[in-house]
Amino acid sequence: MSDLDILITNAHVVTMNPEREVLRDGAIAIREDRIEAVGTMVSLGERSAEKVIDAGGKVALPGFVNAHTHATHNLQRGGPSDDRVLYDWLVNSLNPSMKAYERNDVRTAAQLYCLEAIRSGITTFVDNADYARHAFHPEEAIGVFKDFGLRAIYGRLFFDTVPADLGPYFEAMEDKEPEIEHDAGFLEDASKALADTEALIDRYHGSADGRIQVWPAPAVAITTTKEGLLGARDLARRKGTMLTIHVAQSPHDRLQAGVSSVEYLAAIGFLGPWVLANHMVQVEYNDLRILRDRDVRIAHNPVSNMYVADGIAPIAEMNLAGITVGMGTDDCNANQSVSVISDMKFAALAQKVRYGSSAAMTAEKVLEMATIDGARAIGMEDQIGSLEPGKKADLSLVDFSHPQTTPWHNAASALVYQAYGNEVDTVLVDGRVLMEGRGLAALDAEQEAELLVRTQDASNEVLERAGMQKLRDRPWTSIKGV
Repeated sequence: MSDLDILITNAHVVTMNPEREVLRDGAIAIREDRIEAVGTMVSLGERSAEKVIDAGGKVALPGFVNAHTHATHNLQRGGPSDDRVLYDWLVNSLNPSMKAYERNDVRTAAQLYCLEAIRSGITTFVDNADYARHAFHPEEAIGVFKDFGLRAIYGRLFFDTVPADLGPYFEAMEDKEPEIEHDAGFLEDASKALADTEALIDRYHGSADGRIQVWPAPAVAITTTKEGLLGARDLARRKGTMLTIHVAQSPHDRLQAGVSSVEYLAAIGFLGPWVLANHMVQVEYNDLRILRDRDVRIAHNPVSNMYVADGIAPIAEMNLAGITVGMGTDDCNANQSVSVISDMKFAALAQKVRYGSSAAMTAEKVLEMATIDGARAIGMEDQIGSLEPGKKADLSLVDFSHPQTTPWHNAASALVYQAYGNEVDTVLVDGRVLMEGRGLAALDAEQEAELLVRTQDASNEVLERAGMQKLRDRPWTSIKGV
């Protein structure tokens, strides 16, 4: 009988453990869904296993944690969302196309997300799923997440108010295209939305051997009433979950009830270590103090923040203050990618520019944000985020034998500054192989090719039903007015 289920050998192991050990000739022993041991080839290499994966000099590291995404919005990407500020993008691209989704579109989009996520080394993600703007069919998305074997947190978004000053701004932002229906109809009654969320928690939370979680997700601080905010907080506390919310993303989201959104949320008793706050671009010193003192967790989305011109969040200051910050790719069509690897370079460089210092953000810190800090941001640092005995066997093997990653000397530097994302060779979640040698367990090559064709067709159909053909078929535009 084999000693282990899986033994990974000959790996350059980046453990992300508290000592940040790096083992240049390492091995990882896996039994069932857990890491049993991490050590050198001398100490572990002779153990027997049902399956031996020869890493052949590849880099082994924890699976990436995507702390903020909208997994099924990828049918709108590829052009229609370009060159728009946040609320222009929401009013004229996201909302109309989301209303045009049908049930099968949700499933197709979720499959595409999982395919791209696994191929870029993501093992855990926090999905922010919209409801009132269309029937979003949680059973389809969650079913796909289970089928692909990923660890997923399903945040059930809701909006229950629009600030008086934003209504006219929304109207002014509307493109005057008669084919596009701009009435998104996204407001819900908070009590109904929370009851629906509780039903989802009761049905799905802890399913798939614990890989699936469901959280309350008041969508945006300024578009949620006090009753909605505190109701979400109370539901999360009662059910033992966290919650996720967009806060201070754009200049229009900075103030709430005459003070900063962060100050307002603190004043009403909303903030605490159960809150994963997304974006936090428009924050100042006092906001950072509040976030630190209440142990609020942050999901940083550097690419999407720049894509819709929201700004560059003060992440270096958050790190110095001791605030937990994870990495997020955000909306698939306000980034055009769901690769944490491709976003890490932006995360590092943007901080250097913001502070005028090349030392403002190191590659090592960015990699921490994408792994162990991301795990802490979602309350799972005792389970994932590092390669340590007793933790879940969620990991990736990254092949650096590519032109862009040759030569390399420091794994963190090569991942952040050199890698594209397609270097990920093998992915495990819960000790199950989801991809090996770039071949997926959930889809064979023929099924993957069919999915890509089906996704392109579904995207065209969604855009046509939404009346967005002119955005899709836009003319060549070298210079665009604001």
